[in-house]
Parts: sequence; C-alpha cells; structure tokens
Amino acid sequence: MKKIFFLWMTLGWLTAINAQWIEQNSGTTESLGDVFCISADTVVVIGSNGTILRTSDGGNHWNSVTNPATEHLFRVKFIDTQTGFITGLNGTLLKSNDAGQTWQSLNTGTTEGLSALSCVSNDTIYIAGTHGYVSKTTDGGQTWNDISIPNVQDKYIIRMQFIGTTGYVVLSDNYNADLFKTTDDGLSWVKMTNYSNVNDFVMLNNNTGYISVSNEIKYTNDGFITESLIGYTSYYFYNYNLDYLPSDTLWTVGYGGTTNNMDNAIVKLNIGTGNSETYSCDLYDKTFYAIDFYNDQTGYVVGIGHNNQDTYGLILKNSTGDNPENGINDISKDIFSICPNPAKNIVFINLKDDSNHYPVQYRITDMQGKTLTTFKNLQDKEAVDVSRLTNGIYLIQVQTQGQVYTQKLLIQK
Repeated sequence: MKKIFFLWMTLGWLTAINAQWIEQNSGTTESLGDVFCISADTVVVIGSNGTILRTSDGGNHWNSVTNPATEHLFRVKFIDTQTGFITGLNGTLLKSNDAGQTWQSLNTGTTEGLSALSCVSNDTIYIAGTHGYVSKTTDGGQTWNDISIPNVQDKYIIRMQFIGTTGYVVLSDNYNADLFKTTDDGLSWVKMTNYSNVNDFVMLNNNTGYISVSNEIKYTNDGFITESLIGYTSYYFYNYNLDYLPSDTLWTVGYGGTTNNMDNAIVKLNIGTGNSETYSCDLYDKTFYAIDFYNDQTGYVVGIGHNNQDTYGLILKNSTGDNPENGINDISKDIFSICPNPAKNIVFINLKDDSNHYPVQYRITDMQGKTLTTFKNLQDKEAVDVSRLTNGIYLIQVQTQGQVYTQKLLIQK
C-alpha cells in the first residue's frame, strides 16, 4: 500500500498525563447509571436498555456483556470478587458467579421497578423499588419475603442498605426524599423525622454512617437519632451517589447551582478537615450518575456525555485520587483530529503531541464498540484505509501511554 499517512506532532498533549479524570471509550450511546469496582482493573457498568459493560484492563477496553434481560438497569453490587447482582425495571434481578462475565436471571416474583439493592451475603439479598416495595431472600433468590413499607404507594425507594437486621432506605416522591429505618429486619419501619431532602447515605455498621442532605454531609454514631455536620458540598447539591473510603474520604457526584446556572460536579470531601475539592462542568456537557472507588487512587464515574446533538455513555477514570477543578481529559477534544471527515476511502490522523518517543496505536470500532480492526501501530507516512467501511458513523481510537482517545468518523461514499 502506498504510504501517504502523515502524523502532525505538536506540543500541548500533556493534559492526558496531568488530568485526574480520564474519559474512557464506552462504545455505547446508552445512558450509564451505576458502576462497581471489583478490583482496580475489573469494573462492571450498567445502564439503559439492559446495557452491561465490563473491563478487565483498567478501562483500556470496555466489552458489552450479554444480558438475558433488556430492561433498564438501576443498581450493580458485588459481594466478593466473583458474585454480583444487578436490579432493573419489571422485577429484573440478575446474578453473576464469574466476576460479571456472564449473568443469569433470578425470579423475584414481582413486576416492581427495582431501583435499590443491598447484598448481605451470597444468599441474603434485599431488593426494593416502586410503591415502597422491599423484599428479602435468604436462599439466594429461590424464595422471597415481602417486607414493604406500608402506606407509601406513591413513592419509590432510591437507596437501601442492610447490616444484619438493621436497614435504612431513602424513599422519594421526586420532590422530597425521606429516610426510613428498621431494626427488626423489615417487620416495622420508622420514618426518621429529622431527615428530608436526603440524597444518599452510607453505613459503616448498624449505627455509624454518613448522609448527604441538600448540600450538607452529616455523621451519625447512633443510627441517625442525632448527627453532626462534617462538611458542605460547594453549593446546593442534588447527588446521586455517596462513596466512602476507609481513609476518611467521601466522594459524591450530582448536580447543583442556581436556577440559571446548573452544573454537574464530582466532589471529594476530607472528613477530618471538612475541606472539599470540586470538579464541575456545564449541565449540557456531561451528566454524572454514579461513582465508585476501589481504593484511594482508582475510581470511576459513569453517566451521559453530550457531543453536539449526540449523546453517549460516559465513563471517567481517576488513577490519582485527586479532584482538581477542570480535571477531566475529554476524549473528544485536543488529542487528535481526523482528516478528511466525512471520508470515503482514506483518512489521516493528526496527533497533537510530541509522542514520537512513545508507541502509538489505533483501531476502528462501530458505535456499539464492536472491533472492526484490531490495534495497529501508527507508522510515519502510512495511509489508513477505510474503503471497506460502509456509510455510517464509526469510532477511531488512538492508544498511547496507557490511555485511549476516541473521535467519531463519518463515512459517506
């Protein structure tokens, strides 16, 4: 093949090294709603229309996992490195015994939307969702015991955690979210009257935990009978997720601001000092739905990304544990360009980098993440042949220094 590929090397690509949040290529246009880190490298992400994604190499590749259900999925949790569960609409409950590589459906006996999940052991699982529905199994899902909250038919449960026979749920009607508690394994429920506008909570044991209420983060050591204020998010904040690390660090994602200036944010709070670090971006650029850290350095955020009129499944990775303002490296900006675009038979990839000291590879996938060409080395003055691609939108991925960057390619012939 005639070598007519030109690489344009320029300075200024070092943001890929310095940025704390690196955007991954999810390979999907579906909204992504929850994430769980089995290890620093093995991560499972779920989303709309039955989407399940998995990586085993720290996000360099995200693979779509076959799902026996096609419902919208809400929560994913793992009990150990092998056993995990996923909940979704219409009573959907999935189980994996191989670290999320395959999933099987479990019969829950309900058609409620299951928007909350608490896994105590391989056999003891709690599911919850619309109309105050709560149910428990102690035999791995073969039989279920209804322990729903009475007289709340117009509300749904968005968060739940059980430790032993003590459990907590957040019950919402889309306007207010209240905290309920049980100490007898769901036989009775008590509304905690001091708490409304609850975003999320995390318990360390039966009585000790943290709760996010509006823009305040509070601590309790008596099961939310009393609490103490430990810090604030940067502004009035609605968060979707609260993640606690043993180093006394809390992470959360969500949105906030004023009526005329709404932003999405990733917030890191130091419990000991009350100091917080906030990365924020425009509401119409990225939407963050969930966050999970495996350790102090490695964590992931998922949601929706917006690129002009298109949306895509957003996955961000943090490998430093820092959270400075403007700390995201966007896969769609300032890394490389494609010319011509639209294209017919040949394209040129222009790298904005002095990375001639580092190996650079590329590959092409479709919009669902299916690999059409495996990663190949980029050689100086080599043409990229796209003549076999039919009309449509594709993704070109450039990989270097352990990171993968993505641009859309339009084929028009």
